[in-house]
Order: sequence, then structure tokens, then C-alpha cells
Amino acid sequence: MMESTLVSLDVRPVEPKDRYERIMGAYEQLNVGDVLELTVDHDPQCMYYTLRATRGEEAFSFVYLERGPETWRVLVGKKTDAPERE
Repeated sequence: MMESTLVSLDVRPVEPKDRYERIMGAYEQLNVGDVLELTVDHDPQCMYYTLRATRGEEAFSFVYLERGPETWRVLVGKKTDAPERE
């Protein structure tokens, strides 16, 4: 059985215009079974909706660890290597 890896990414110090690319790039680098622990300064629900629309709900897990008001943390697990949908 392969071990999963936890990748931590805190984008609070990153310029807002660069965050999306950084976050989605980190998700793309995950292997199936790995988990991204994302820390941001706003609700990252846009990532949830983007993944649901582009990969499908079955391709990932999304669990809130902390819900603001200043810090949000979520665990985003990669369940499949689903290709991006058009």
C-alpha cells in the first residue's frame, strides 16, 4: 500500500492575483491519495467549485479544518487522476 503525503501550502503572503495558479498547481502536483493542506485568508470555496466543475465531485475530497474569520484551512485530497473536463 502506498503512503499518502500531506503537502502544506499557505498562500496568505502570496499576491491575490497569483494565488489561484499557485493553489491549482499544487493540487496538480499531488499523487492520488495525497492531501493538500491549504491555508488562506478567505473562504476557499472557489477551489471546491472549480475542482467540482473541472474534475468531478468523485475526484477529490474537501474538508474544512478552520473557518475564519481571519484564517481558513482546508484539506483537499486527490482521489483520482481525473483529467480536466472541458
